[in-house]
Amino acid sequence: MWKQVTTRLVLAAISVLFVTACAPKATSTPAPTATMVQPLATVAAPKSVAEDDPWAKVVAAAKKEGTVTIYSTVFVADIGRRISQDFQKQFDIKVEILSGNGATLKERILLEQSIKNQVGDVFNIGGAGSTSELVVMGRADRINDLPAVKERSAFKVDPVYSPGGELLVWLIAYSTAVINSNLVKGDEEPKSYKDILSPRWKGKILIPDPRNTGGATPFFYVPRYFKALDLEYYRQLAQLDVKEWGGNPREAIRMVARGEFAFYLGGSTDTAAPIIAEGAPVKFPSLEEGATGHLGNVMVVKGAPHPNAARVFVNWLVSKEGQYSYGESSTSTPARKDVPDFIHPKAKIEPLPKLWPRTWEFEEWAIKDQKDKTLEQIFGRK
Repeated sequence: MWKQVTTRLVLAAISVLFVTACAPKATSTPAPTATMVQPLATVAAPKSVAEDDPWAKVVAAAKKEGTVTIYSTVFVADIGRRISQDFQKQFDIKVEILSGNGATLKERILLEQSIKNQVGDVFNIGGAGSTSELVVMGRADRINDLPAVKERSAFKVDPVYSPGGELLVWLIAYSTAVINSNLVKGDEEPKSYKDILSPRWKGKILIPDPRNTGGATPFFYVPRYFKALDLEYYRQLAQLDVKEWGGNPREAIRMVARGEFAFYLGGSTDTAAPIIAEGAPVKFPSLEEGATGHLGNVMVVKGAPHPNAARVFVNWLVSKEGQYSYGESSTSTPARKDVPDFIHPKAKIEPLPKLWPRTWEFEEWAIKDQKDKTLEQIFGRK
């Protein structure tokens, strides 16, 4: 018994000695020398995306601002919600929207700037009247250097509207009279603006407020600038007990759709398209004098509380993604060629008559005409 145990202990000891002898000998690690240590000052830190791309810096700053406030005549109801959701999903920047007519929103911007308590960052409308006035007054920032604007070949028209680069074209639309097809039937449908002067339509005509260059522009200013209608026409119209509307033009078209009025003078295709898509009895007659070609404008308000977020939003709005978002949600015509035309078939003016294109020269004339109170002398204040 003891002989067996002793033999096992001897064998175990021999095994330990054998493993120890075969193991590699440890080597000592020399202390680091000055030549072996790389000075931190010579190690180049990797550049961030923002350092390599100036626009990335703007986007990063916009995300820190976290929100952008839009004053708009067109971002209403489902359209506004779609715009907000799509933009926030892409940039994680919250969108606040205040909608109204162009003249009212313009005055709000002026008031905020005067008391140095600004809320609005971006102002966009279906035309250019109110934004043009703000540009002339020096109340808008230059934005023609945005990345999307450099893709000029992708636009149907020059995306830069004002000479100083403060206004960008984000929408294309056409304006003429809008009629309720249940109330204006067959031979009663006007072929000319002059047909609307018939006594039979007295009290059945809705017009935009003629004392502003916002929603009133397509009917009260553009036809006169192109000498398609004269002041005598408007004097006769004033005798027909017309109802003036100073609110959102989309609601004006809904009033026509409900049969409250037979006509709305100056309605645009982008404004009417969503209502027509719902099945409303609204249509555009083809009038021999012509139609106004709209170039909807967008601007960044000078002194915007969220300047970076404002620039990112405007750039997105005129980009392919923003144009698709608005076009699809509003069934309208985008300003870019690389985005489908979503306009509802019944919202088109066919055949398209003579077109009166709005230009910056026209805007300057309209602003002066408003200051001269030409139309106020005819319609007065009620």
